Amino acid sequence: MSADSLRLGTYNVRYSGLDEGALAWEQRREGVAAALREHRPDAVALQECWMGQLDDLRERLPGYDWVAHPDDVGAHTPIGYRPERLTVADTTAFGLAPGGQRGVLGWDAALPRTVTGATLLDDRTDRRLTLLSVHLDHRGERARLEGARLALERLPDGPAAVAGDCNCEPGSDPYRALTAELDDARPAAARRVGPEATYAGFGDDADRRRIDYLFVRGVEVAVYRTVDADPPPSDHRLVLADLLAG
Repeated sequence: MSADSLRLGTYNVRYSGLDEGALAWEQRREGVAAALREHRPDAVALQECWMGQLDDLRERLPGYDWVAHPDDVGAHTPIGYRPERLTVADTTAFGLAPGGQRGVLGWDAALPRTVTGATLLDDRTDRRLTLLSVHLDHRGERARLEGARLALERLPDGPAAVAGDCNCEPGSDPYRALTAELDDARPAAARRVGPEATYAGFGDDADRRRIDYLFVRGVEVAVYRTVDADPPPSDHRLVLADLLAG
């Protein structure tokens, strides 16, 4: 990683309360934090992160500050950033629903979804980057497409990234909508490291797919990486991209 590159990440950490035993959040949280400490993204978009989980990560990642706009049940898509490198110039939050309304079901979605956004100023290079942390719906086909379109509509001009779990594979309608205006960091990267699939289960017979993305604009992608941890602390892999000024 060069001195001028900015490392961006996205990580679906899987909600607490879904699993018991060795897969319970209390057993996985240190592994999630360890992956972030090791790879040290300058900014990271999280998905499936209740406020209690964010509290656990705050405790274990003192080098990060967080942008979070909780809904009634807690933050889902917080953004972490390293204040030694980045300053937050602006934040936003909107729902993936008509008009950006929060706390309601949009289109054919199974769950209400909230996007968290932050405009970050790089104190080292004076560059600005707007980052949206997005989790598109896992069931609603129309909700995924309309959610992708809404994220693009809310993205301001200039260097930007839409990061998150899009619950769709390359070539799908939401993917085509996003890549009509943004670059998929994986094919855009000068170098790629790690497996292609970003959803991998917990080392079981899961249907491994690439559904987590870093879509970017106004930057060059030097390195794209998926982190294959053993044991995996989440059913999704941490995805990283080292960005250079475009």
